[in-house]
Amino acid sequence: MKKHILFSVIFLLAFALLFGCVEAADENSSTAPPEDISIPQVSTEDSEAESEPSNNSTESEENDMSQENSYVENEESVETSDDISTPAEESSKPQEESTYIPPEESSVPPEETSVPEESSTPPEESSVPEEVFTDAGDAEFIASGYLLYDGAAYSQAYFNKRVSQRYADAYVKYTETFPGVRITAINHPANSINIKNPYVQAMLNDQGKVLDDMASVMYGDVNYINLRSTFEKHKGEYLFFKSDFHWTQLGAYYTYCEYAKSIGLTPTPLSAFEDRVLTTEFIGLTNHYAKDDRVNTFYDTLHAYMPRKKHTYTIYYDAEKNIKGQYDTCVHTNIETYSCFLIGDQPYAEIVVPENDQSKVALVIKESSGNAFVPFLIEHYGKIIVIDPRHIDIDIRPLVKNEGVDDIILFATASTSNGDAYCNYYLKLIGK
Repeated sequence: MKKHILFSVIFLLAFALLFGCVEAADENSSTAPPEDISIPQVSTEDSEAESEPSNNSTESEENDMSQENSYVENEESVETSDDISTPAEESSKPQEESTYIPPEESSVPPEETSVPEESSTPPEESSVPEEVFTDAGDAEFIASGYLLYDGAAYSQAYFNKRVSQRYADAYVKYTETFPGVRITAINHPANSINIKNPYVQAMLNDQGKVLDDMASVMYGDVNYINLRSTFEKHKGEYLFFKSDFHWTQLGAYYTYCEYAKSIGLTPTPLSAFEDRVLTTEFIGLTNHYAKDDRVNTFYDTLHAYMPRKKHTYTIYYDAEKNIKGQYDTCVHTNIETYSCFLIGDQPYAEIVVPENDQSKVALVIKESSGNAFVPFLIEHYGKIIVIDPRHIDIDIRPLVKNEGVDDIILFATASTSNGDAYCNYYLKLIGK
């Protein structure tokens, strides 16, 4: 009997021990990690290799001032007063561009991105985002002296103290010839002032300093407008064409703002004007001087900020006022070139704005850069007289007296002001 009891106890102990080992084995198997589960690895390799800076030749940068001025002073003759033709059809589509972002576009061309219209930000505040540059990119000087960079052709101006002093003296002669008439001088900068890339800017003559140096020799009772701070504030905006040596009407608008403020007027906000896109495939005249076929692929968008007030525009052949043409606007949207403004360079023209004070008269003496500027004066004057001194022989002294001119605006580019030609034109107009 005792043997049976002892055998049963041993059997129960063995059974309990065996059951505990199996349970422990199950418990251990439940905490083992699952097999074949991998964690995706984050690649540290860049999707695009960083390009090497190009080895651009800068020999053409050494061109002397006379060569630079030679193509700038003569460039105006290419666009004649009767140039109302549209660009020839191109077989290829415009290439993608992302350099400039025109504000307040009414339509968006494929190569550009519009910025939402500003409702509260003053128009002079730049909306161009900050960019980070690591090298000069594709910047390249070509034999003609132009710099090709990021799908645009750039020129530069130089400071000539002797010539700038002559202009300063000429402006003072105007104040002496026309006492009681406000004399304003505007020299707009070369388009290379608009380059944001500091590596490319370092390859060029400092265009802001050129404007400062020109301003430093001015004297007397002349309303001289230095546009350096204005253009540097808006650097990178669509202020100049890529394929044409003129500025866009946006660049002219910012200059109008500075002019208006300088004489105590309130400039009209840009948003008040209708922005009409005339073409997104404008090819300008720069290649007449650059001599590089790549420039003919730098397509531009041509914006016209339409005058708000009704006006008439009359063009005359000569000082005797033989009529060449009469129009109900000075901005012609059927012309898809820079000649849409004032129908190009005309010898003598008058704009009359019936709703403005007819006794308020401005006389603008200009080359073609002034064409995009003049339409903004319709906001403030009853009559605007426009003279291109290259195309007319006139003594303006009786004109200023008979018309009761309040303001004379002498308009040129920094480049043309490096040579004597326009100074001679200005002096000839007053018999000097």
